[in-house]
Amino acid sequence: MAYRYFFLCSLFFITTRAWCFDAYDAIHFEVYYRIDSTHQLSQADVLKDDAKWMLIKDPKNFNLGHNDYNVWLLLRLKNKKIGKDYLLTIENAHLDTLVLYKYGKSHTQVVSTGDRQVFSKREHQYNMFVFTLPDSCDFFLLRTTTQGSLSMPITVKGVNEYMVDANVDTMMLALFFGVVFLSILLNIMLYYRITESIYLFYILCLLGNAILNAVDSGVAFQFLWPNHPGINQYVGLFYACVVMNLLFNQKFLSLKEIAPVLNKVYYALFIYVIVLAVINLIGYYNISIQYLVYYFYLSSFLFLFSGIYIYFIKKYRPAFYYMLAWGIYSVSGVVYMLASEGLLPFTFLTKNALKIGNILEIIFLFMAVVDKIYDLGKAKEHSDYEALRLAEENREILLARNNALEKFANFTAHNIRGPVSSIMGLTNLFQMVKQNDDETNKVVGFIRQSALKLDEVVKDMILLLTLNNKEESQREELLLAPAYYEAKEFFLSTLPEDTEVLFEESFFDLKIYAEEAVLKFAFDQLLNNSYKFREVSRTLKITVRQEEEGRYRCIYFSDNGIGFDSARYKNDVFGLYKRFHVNGQGKGLGLYFIKEYMRKIKGKVGIESRQDEGTVVRLCFEKV
Repeated sequence: MAYRYFFLCSLFFITTRAWCFDAYDAIHFEVYYRIDSTHQLSQADVLKDDAKWMLIKDPKNFNLGHNDYNVWLLLRLKNKKIGKDYLLTIENAHLDTLVLYKYGKSHTQVVSTGDRQVFSKREHQYNMFVFTLPDSCDFFLLRTTTQGSLSMPITVKGVNEYMVDANVDTMMLALFFGVVFLSILLNIMLYYRITESIYLFYILCLLGNAILNAVDSGVAFQFLWPNHPGINQYVGLFYACVVMNLLFNQKFLSLKEIAPVLNKVYYALFIYVIVLAVINLIGYYNISIQYLVYYFYLSSFLFLFSGIYIYFIKKYRPAFYYMLAWGIYSVSGVVYMLASEGLLPFTFLTKNALKIGNILEIIFLFMAVVDKIYDLGKAKEHSDYEALRLAEENREILLARNNALEKFANFTAHNIRGPVSSIMGLTNLFQMVKQNDDETNKVVGFIRQSALKLDEVVKDMILLLTLNNKEESQREELLLAPAYYEAKEFFLSTLPEDTEVLFEESFFDLKIYAEEAVLKFAFDQLLNNSYKFREVSRTLKITVRQEEEGRYRCIYFSDNGIGFDSARYKNDVFGLYKRFHVNGQGKGLGLYFIKEYMRKIKGKVGIESRQDEGTVVRLCFEKV
């Protein structure tokens, strides 16, 4: 921890020294300006008419906005010391052309520079524009023009005072780029360790911020392309940085899934940036750079709004640190832009607002990314758990299918062999009694009964195989009543003429999600079971009623038949080939089929029965 305190104390000492020099050793100077909209005036022309010069009251905050005029500055030192040189600094790295005329008693010296000339042409090899003001000169004349913002914060200081301030600026730049590149290195290692794409997007965002600040501070020109000033007019890297920031924000906040409308706003901003890049590439640098300012105001607000909206409205927890990060950066960005436009004083804080905001933003964004990775890890754990759960469910389903097919194989081996053996025996008997018509008719009747039994077994086999091969039913929105009444009509048509059945029905035209064939089959089975297991000593009574149970609509189908002890057989009541009635009727397939079909249409089924009291079957369907 000691090096941190040392660093803070050093920074405090240097800053304090800078303030002390400003307060006690400051040079007094006056600066006047004059605008040449014709681009025709020479230094001799502008000096002829004193009336057109206007005093700059606050040179540190001198700003004429966006224009391409020639601006002339006239500077005079008021309390200069003999034998001491002073330095003039223009704190804007993007001025196209600067020509300084140093008027002495015997000669005039001309220095020409700007970001359209190679970096080595500068009088001092510094990222900003610095000129020596010798004490032998009476006054100085500076001509400047640019296609960007004519922001010209002007300071004049002694060499020692300037060196202290330059050290502070260099330390700020070193601190910023050090934090950025350490963060990039750390996130590269994390990306290779965890392989989460969010780290890759964050690395691009950090790289974009580094490029943005390197271009804005003039460091990129100083170290990356000092011999190619033309690159300064085509800030492709600048636009690439903007795109990287947009991509990271979209990815981090999962806007496509969480906030589709907000995601479209980001795409609109993409288009805006691309249009500005095209305008810049075809040669209209001044227009593109002017409208890029609006992007920074808009994006700062948009990023901050996105964090607030996603965190408070969508309840997305990782957006908390994101919101803090962009909140700090947005405030610092707006402060910096207002200072660049001349709406705020150009001080140490406003000059370095973007760097300070970026450092704090990086810290909070890293915390946000860690939070995001934690959430992704939790989601992955949950998905792994769900995958295991589904695998277990599928295993149980497969085991149940295999068990059912095994039982079916045993059942068919016995039931098919019986009718086939009967048919073979009856065929032999038919050959023996073929001369006796009465006996022949009896044998043919027995053959027909055996064939019908075999046909039922084959039908059951086909139905069971179809049920096992069909994993999901195609549900649709249906009215429940038509399927029930159709099944009822068919059931009544199959009964003997003297059979009496009482119906008590109290359900309406309910809409449910089901499959029509499944619905009819279930009602067919229930009606047939009610008749098959009726109590012959009393009239069969069937009751059908409805109930609402949460997101389900349930039909209760009850009869007054012989019933069985459902509590005793609760684990086997829907099993394959399970029979519980003493009269020996049924094959034990009906309830099994109903249970399986209801499962496939995401419904529920239950049964309750008592011996000699009847049976109640509950079918529940999802509501529309």
